[in-house]
Amino acid sequence: MSIIKEILYAILPMIDCNSANKDVSNEQSSTWNKLLQRESLPDVEKFAVMDKKDAEYLINSIRDNISSLQDKAKVTAVAVTLAFSMVGGISSYMLNLKEKLYANEFLTGILVLFVIASCFYLIVSGYYSLLTLNSKPKYDFGRDDFEYISKLSTEEKKKKQRLIMMGEHYKMTTFQNTTLNNYVDCSNNNLRNALIALGIFFSLICISFALADDKPMKQEIQIKVMHEQQAQLIKDVKTEINTLQNQLNEIRITLKKDKIDINSFIKELDTKIDKIINANLQQNEQLD
Repeated sequence: MSIIKEILYAILPMIDCNSANKDVSNEQSSTWNKLLQRESLPDVEKFAVMDKKDAEYLINSIRDNISSLQDKAKVTAVAVTLAFSMVGGISSYMLNLKEKLYANEFLTGILVLFVIASCFYLIVSGYYSLLTLNSKPKYDFGRDDFEYISKLSTEEKKKKQRLIMMGEHYKMTTFQNTTLNNYVDCSNNNLRNALIALGIFFSLICISFALADDKPMKQEIQIKVMHEQQAQLIKDVKTEINTLQNQLNEIRITLKKDKIDINSFIKELDTKIDKIINANLQQNEQLD
């Protein structure tokens, strides 16, 4: 089950990011409510016994980390823009060469699928980059907190409370840092998937060109075979015609011979009839 989940998170990194950030947001809200109620937190109380310079160093470090994450988001946003331009340019180029590509519905469907997938991942990557760049502290301190410090009786207590506030600020900024880090990871993972989809797309295009180069040769072979079949068919038809012609000639000769025989038979029959008629006439004359 964990393998399936890892595969799902690899294909759709935004699911993992949103799930993790939801947990961070819940913990952040819970911590902020505790701070508003002046509840003591172990991580915050550590700042109370810390030197002010050390506390400032920690806060500056985590702020620098957030700035670094936002710089990474800027780089990712630029990469997404360039990738979109590349996809648009290559798609336009492919449309001009579509007649030279191997025409196959299945291959065409896969090409369209990977183009859509790459565009989807690029859009999601750009979206999470913008979330990182537009991120602002959701929880911050107001005048009431500083008014609370001013009402403290001694400088020691004021100093301690300021350090505690720095600890609270560090704690809340840590949540923001974790959220932004998840955003950047999600953006980079989507950009990675987009590049993989584009890589597969380009590979399929190369395969399509290779198949298209073989296509004329296959067509020539098919045409040659077709011509041979047609030539054989014509040859067979000619043979049949010659056979029929010979048979017709034989029938014509036979008919001619039969005609001669019939004419000869008719002449003989006429001669016999004439003889019979003459014989009958002679008998009649003798009787008279």
